Amino acid sequence: MNSRLKKLTRDLLSLPTAPFHEEVVLAYIREFARKRALDLKSDRYGNLVVRYRNGDRPKPVALSAHTDHPGFEILDVCGLDISARWLGGCDPNHFPGGAVTIISGGEEIAGRATSPLAKDKTFAVRSRRALPNANGFGYWRLKSVDFDGDRIKTKAADNLAGCIAILATLDRLQQMGEVADLRAVFTRAEEVGLLGAGGIVHADTLPKRVPLIVLEASKELPGAKIGDGPVVRVGDAMTVFDPKIEFALHTKAANLQRTKRRFRYQRQLMSGGVCEVTLYALHDLPVGGLAFPLGNYHNQGKRWPAQEVISALDLAGMIELCFAIAMDPPTDTAWRPIAKRFSSAFNKQKRRLMQT
Repeated sequence: MNSRLKKLTRDLLSLPTAPFHEEVVLAYIREFARKRALDLKSDRYGNLVVRYRNGDRPKPVALSAHTDHPGFEILDVCGLDISARWLGGCDPNHFPGGAVTIISGGEEIAGRATSPLAKDKTFAVRSRRALPNANGFGYWRLKSVDFDGDRIKTKAADNLAGCIAILATLDRLQQMGEVADLRAVFTRAEEVGLLGAGGIVHADTLPKRVPLIVLEASKELPGAKIGDGPVVRVGDAMTVFDPKIEFALHTKAANLQRTKRRFRYQRQLMSGGVCEVTLYALHDLPVGGLAFPLGNYHNQGKRWPAQEVISALDLAGMIELCFAIAMDPPTDTAWRPIAKRFSSAFNKQKRRLMQT
């Protein structure tokens, strides 16, 4: 990992975020776009689209990642005692006792969960000191980022890792002045029902003809191991994805593996959760998925909350694959040659079938 990518990784993983409370991450992305004079727009639901475009009518493509991570929001404050609601996935065994970080008035304040998690996901928190105001949000108190050999350990890889890969791809395209048309899409509130992706659909934020590739960090599974490369995602816990786009993605990854010495990839369903691809597919958009294999999914440690874990090599491979996608976007016609091959084989030998 070079120093430029390491700084981007450290910077982004250090930012606070939770569903509906992604403003610091979104501000970072806005500043990233401003410094590079990239086109930037926001839809009415707060999703951001950063666009790199250079050259004479290059084929368009979109890469997307959500900007939130499971956490909680404050409902009420009485002195040092706080009523809160958890947003997104978690391990109920971490309540009570789990240490938390509270973000209020721009300050970080330590606290601890003091009650079990109720059915409506409410729970009590005790703050170490008074909050600046009665508003705010929080998450498990974990070190923001550690670089441990090939492992990147962080409070929120899901899905700031996807944001890092997309920003790094934009940076590389601009530095090299490549001919490409890439829309980088950053969505909100994924962890509470794919809400930002719903906003993308209902606001017509993207042209429907543009292929949309969603990056995720998804629970490590057999066939999707940390350190063995980014995953071309066939589906999730609810659906399988667009087979034509998936074919184009895994063909591109296979070609990269043949031509790039250090590049490796994996291909897996990734049934540990449901991701935004499913929602887009339900609306008949041309969509595919990529994923980082993830350790300690949703900070679920053995006893207490733990840092999520991804591989630095997987991150580098994901950026390599995203760059290749931007340079030559996948299409739903990529499998025509193989369809032609099977048709040709049938036509040559169909008489044998008819004679038996």
